Amino acid sequence: NSWVYAGFEQTYDQLGVSFDSYYYESETYKLGKDIIEEGVTREIFYKKADGSVWIDLESEGLDHKLVLRSDGTSVYMTQDIGTARKRYEDTEANGMVYVVADEQDYHFQALFAILKRLGEPYHEDLFHLSYGMVDLPTGRMKSREGKVVDADDLVQEVIDEARKNAVERGEIEDASAEEREEIYNKIGMAALKFFILKVNPKKRMIFNPEESVDMQGTTGPYIQNAYVRIQSINRKAGDLDLTVSKSYTKLEDIELDIIKKLTSYTKQIQASAEQFDPSLLTNFCYELAKAYHKFYNDVRILGAESEEAKAFRVNLGNQVARVLKHGFGLIGIEMPNRM
Repeated sequence: NSWVYAGFEQTYDQLGVSFDSYYYESETYKLGKDIIEEGVTREIFYKKADGSVWIDLESEGLDHKLVLRSDGTSVYMTQDIGTARKRYEDTEANGMVYVVADEQDYHFQALFAILKRLGEPYHEDLFHLSYGMVDLPTGRMKSREGKVVDADDLVQEVIDEARKNAVERGEIEDASAEEREEIYNKIGMAALKFFILKVNPKKRMIFNPEESVDMQGTTGPYIQNAYVRIQSINRKAGDLDLTVSKSYTKLEDIELDIIKKLTSYTKQIQASAEQFDPSLLTNFCYELAKAYHKFYNDVRILGAESEEAKAFRVNLGNQVARVLKHGFGLIGIEMPNRM
């Protein structure tokens, strides 16, 4: 077990994922059994002649659900009932979000109905974030047929694609080997996470490692490139006096468009949170980066017609960079200063 957990930790660490606590089914099923036995006395559950315990959920549009086998051993539902109670006792959270694939929709409908019947204090705010499965271009992964892809291998493949693209461009050759590897990793993780999170969670999708690192597509690296361009401009601008930017009043259409997008950022965060849909935020970041790339190509920045215009455009870029970095931070993606 220690060897397995160490492997999990290594994978999660590379993905930038951490957990505050772990709940083991080997422990929570005991609490689940106690809750079910109590529920039998309250006539929430019923026993069949063979000793198995069930609940009638037909009034909720479901069926009769097994919660304990005839020999007293647990099922998934037993463990989930116990885990829900334990999580509440530990955190006093007034709600819970279960992030599990849509193949388990029925299970969570039944679980939530049971927790409501039990009168659990958190039952009114339970949500199953039911996500569609992620396929690869070669087709659906099927463990029983041996058609599986190791998570570490997939991560490495994306990082290798990022490395190949960066070497072809040759823009970070002067960086140390350690710095280059750090950049490759940040680009690879952006490619992997963004490509998955840009799709509404409920939709099934195909993840293509090669497409995910495309610098011209709807990808994480495309957005990172906008941030990197802004950092490059700042390095070239030096100690520019940005206070004169307030004297710049004749704005270009693209500048107004960027400002409007920036002012809608907090609404995008709110919508993503309320709808449990990170794709709203990821696609906002893409549209903002796209607008900046257009601005970068269409408007003179350091070669602007006046000091006021130059200061304003540099300052505008800084605000874009701030929002992009913050938005990516919310979905666990880091920004490189070079690419």
